[in-house]
Amino acid sequence: MKKVFLLILLFFIANVSFGQANLLNAKNPSEIGDSSESKEVSEFLDYEYVDDKDILWSKVVYEFIDLNERLNFPLLFPVNDTKYDDTRKSLWRVIRENIENGKISEVYDSNNDNFTEASRIIGKDSTDLEAKVFKNYNISDIYKSKYVPESFVPREVASSADIFGYVIKGVWYFDKIHAELRYRLLAIQPYGKDLKTSVDGEETETGYFWIWYPSIREILDDHLVFNDKNNNNRISFDELLINRRFSSYIYKYDNVYGDREIRDYIRQRDNESYAQWQTRIVMESERIKKEILDFEIDMWGY
Repeated sequence: MKKVFLLILLFFIANVSFGQANLLNAKNPSEIGDSSESKEVSEFLDYEYVDDKDILWSKVVYEFIDLNERLNFPLLFPVNDTKYDDTRKSLWRVIRENIENGKISEVYDSNNDNFTEASRIIGKDSTDLEAKVFKNYNISDIYKSKYVPESFVPREVASSADIFGYVIKGVWYFDKIHAELRYRLLAIQPYGKDLKTSVDGEETETGYFWIWYPSIREILDDHLVFNDKNNNNRISFDELLINRRFSSYIYKYDNVYGDREIRDYIRQRDNESYAQWQTRIVMESERIKKEILDFEIDMWGY
């Protein structure tokens, strides 16, 4: 019995000790969190090729990830963008920094989720901070940033604390080769405070821009999500998102009515409170989700 207890105790101590990458091997504090010396090789796996003829059925859905929900906290925190270096970052900080350094070079207007060329926004090429050249769509403009009066120079850009959620576009499809229902994330849009129109005491929320998700998967795969259960068992932002380890609700899906939103046909009734109206919208969202997930079960019924 004592041996079993000692083994359990040693296992627990080992997990605590290795809570941070390279903690025991660091010769100075700057090396803490550097996993480059790790023997474990993590290779990025791209989306597998799916032939259109192998898709028996599909449905495009739009969902909102509310960062106020506890399950989604790993995408939100830390909200202080200056407290940590590369070891801990919020999803927004990863996206913003990689837009600013040019690794994410193409984003699309928030008003068009079909990724047409007309809605394409040039990234780093549209602004030259050293030459103080700012065009209509500069980097900070797509963050909905504040400006100094009579100047195009940003005074404040959106931080992690200004982000309320993320809108995602994905497709559920039935793969007849594997005979199973699958999901593929196609696009993501940060949703947060509009610093241009928000005034003290009154905040305006808005979607910032669309990013085609497959184009940033490798970038997100390089950044790990904090795990408050076990620091030694962390996954990347890409793994979290493509495996749907978050809470969300459907607010729109592709339909014959021009892809109208649920609130466009589930309208507020006379003498109905706002809370009751929102409840009916959530119920419709859950109905659509159940309809999609039941498709695979129904396939086995034939």
